[in-house]
This record gives sequence, C-alpha cells and structure tokens, in this order.
Amino acid sequence: MSASPSSAAGTAAVQIAAVEPAQRDERLHANLERPGTGEPVPGFCIPLGGWALAPDGANVAIEICHGRQVLRRLAREVERPDLVAAFPGVPGAERAGFSVTLDVLKLPRVFDLRVNAIVGEQETVPIARVRGSRRAFEPQPTEGPAPLTMTTLGRSGSTLLMTLLSHHPQIVAFDPAKDDSRPFAYELEAAIRMASPASRMRLLDSAVQGEAWWLGRDSMPVEALMRLDEPLRELLLDASVERLMRSAVERAACFASELGTVLEQTDVRYAAEKSGPAHLPRLMRELCADGREIFLVRDFRDVVASMFAFNAKRGYDAFGREHVDSDEQFVRWQAGIAAALAAGWRERGDGALLVRYEELVADTPATLTQILDFLELDGAPSLVSGVIDRAYTQLDRIQHRTVQDASASSGRWQTDLPPALQELANELFAGPLQEFGYT
Repeated sequence: MSASPSSAAGTAAVQIAAVEPAQRDERLHANLERPGTGEPVPGFCIPLGGWALAPDGANVAIEICHGRQVLRRLAREVERPDLVAAFPGVPGAERAGFSVTLDVLKLPRVFDLRVNAIVGEQETVPIARVRGSRRAFEPQPTEGPAPLTMTTLGRSGSTLLMTLLSHHPQIVAFDPAKDDSRPFAYELEAAIRMASPASRMRLLDSAVQGEAWWLGRDSMPVEALMRLDEPLRELLLDASVERLMRSAVERAACFASELGTVLEQTDVRYAAEKSGPAHLPRLMRELCADGREIFLVRDFRDVVASMFAFNAKRGYDAFGREHVDSDEQFVRWQAGIAAALAAGWRERGDGALLVRYEELVADTPATLTQILDFLELDGAPSLVSGVIDRAYTQLDRIQHRTVQDASASSGRWQTDLPPALQELANELFAGPLQEFGYT
C-alpha cells in the first residue's frame, strides 16, 4: 500500500513536494510559475499558473492530467505584457498566460499531476510535473447506516450482488435489480462541487445572480483567491470544506435510515451502493470509520464481451462504446478503467474484501456467507438461503442476462471476441488480471 500523508491537526490541507519543469522543447516556450515547492497552498486546492507560447504562433491550450485522466483543459487568457517584450513579433504573446485553482478532493491523497501544452491540433508538449499530497480526513463513526461501497465495473455481476445484499434485513438498497439508490454518492458529489474554490468564493459575492449562482464558474483564477487575506482563504477552503464533507455524510446516513423505515427494515447497519473506481470510494473510506468496501471483479475480457453482447441486445451503444470510433479503442478505454480499479485495490485493499464474479455464481451461498462475515452481519444458513431465493426470484423478472446460464459466461471472451480483439485484450488487461488473481 502507498504511503499516506500526515493527517495530524495543523497539517496543511495540501503540500507540494516537488515541481519538476520539463526539458526544453523547440516547439514551445513555457514556464509553470505556480505552485512552488513548499509554497503555502490555500486549503483543499492547488494554484496552477504560468504561461505557454509557440514560437511559430500556433494555438496553445493547457491540459492538466493525473494518470490517464484529463482533469482540466484551459485556454490561455491571462494578459502578459512582459511576454510581448520578451518575444517580440510572436503572435499570441499578449495573452499567453494561464491561471486556475484546481480543487483536489477528487485526487488520490498522493498525487502526481502533469501540466501539458497542446500545440496546434493535437501535439502534446510537457511543461511540468507537480507532485504532492492531500491531508486525509479523520474517519468518524456514522450516525446511522454506514456506506457499503461496491467498487466495480459494469457487467461484472453488480446487479446480482447488490440484489442479494438488499435482501439482507440489515442492508438497505432501493430495488437494485432495476434502480440504484446512492445517497452517499449523491451527497458527496454535491458537497465536492460546493467545496470547489469557485463555489466557496460565492459566499463573499452577493452581486452574482442567476440559476445555480452559488456554484460559480468552472475555473477560478489563482489571483482571485490571492487577493484575500490568508485567514479568509483558510476559512473558505479548509475547515469549512471539511465540515461540508462531514455534513454530506450525515445527510446521506439520515436518508438511508429513513429509506430503511419506508422499506420496513428496523435494524439497518449499511446502505449499499455501486461505484466506479474513482474518488467516491476513497472519500467514503476516509470519512466513515464504520464504512466498508467490496471490490467486485470479473475477468475483464469477459466484461468486454458481455458489454458488446448487452449493447447488441438493447440495440444501442453504452459503457463508453458510444464515445469511441472502434471496438479496439473501446477495449483500450476499458483497460484504463480496469487499471484504475487495480490502483484502488492497491491503495485500499488492506481494509476491503475482494469478491470474484466467477466464485459468486459458482457458489453463491459460500460467497455470500463470506461477505456477511466481513460485514459482521448475521450469516446463518437459513437466512442466507432465504436471501438467495428472494434475490433470484426478483432477478428472474428482469432481462439483464446475455446468456441463459450465468456460470456459462466465464471464459466467453474466447468465443465471443474476434481473434484480434482477444489478442489486444490479453495484452491490455494482463496487469489488472494478475493483480486480482486471474491467470
């Protein structure tokens, strides 16, 4: 597991460990001026500012990336008369600056950002790397049902497992065979948006009107925050942000408790939710001392085959296939998500439970008993048998399968995928498959 940054009281919310400029490139003049190594950072955000200029006057955009994910793409909008003097005659020098305050709640606690320039249409030129860490939230007991997060990919058996869990009297989830209740995800996503620097600044600006005025613009220039005194910046972006996140957890737990009452469940301990391998499971684990996480995995080659089959069954593309031009690109897309799932397992696997779809369908009673033991819930054989009977009766009413027998879906990639895609899937999924115990 990766090292964790300090969460001791008084520790800065964000610490910048290193800023590493890229090697000079003849295609670009550029400099990342903020942040500096060890520079004080205002709350749960990172100030990023500098300039970039193509010697031939080509258009330049700025991309901020973490791993394979593009976090933000910026136009150069900051006026820089100094660059006009330094690069006379180069088009665009007068507005070659960029400035943004990047909120960090969606980032891992230890982050490695890349700031790149996109020169012309698609030429990527590195500007700098920014490495640092975010202070962890101190886990606290949940007043009400705690989050039970199922971290997984689509077509990995999540509907089956969520339906099973929902029929246990101490786990609440609204009709997961057709719908998915996600109170913790809902409240935390809303809190993250309101915790952004652009939104927090609206607390001080009564002149702004219009729909959703409290959210502010998508991008907040660094200079707008730096004009405030440091105590005011800390008030806006540090302690009040942490209170906002904890309030979100309280609201979610309250809703989950009330949902249990509506569903006539009297002793609910967990609210079960699906989640992709992104920021939400990490935040739930940080904030909720009694929360639990299950990683549900399936041979990723079978996942892709099942996605293709389900798209064909419904008559339209989903799961990301609608965003790419070819099946090969789609396999690469899914490989990136599988890599993120494996990264989450490396980060949080010590306190989580790994469930393989193949084992779940091969021996549902044994796998469900293992899960209930992990959750410290009643797993008596008679209760487990009743849960399974009710869940499968409910699942039989929906058309969710793409094969008649779930056990026959293991290894389907060897017949469903054409040879070229089989070869590509073997190559791209090799690392995640090994990490999750597949051969």
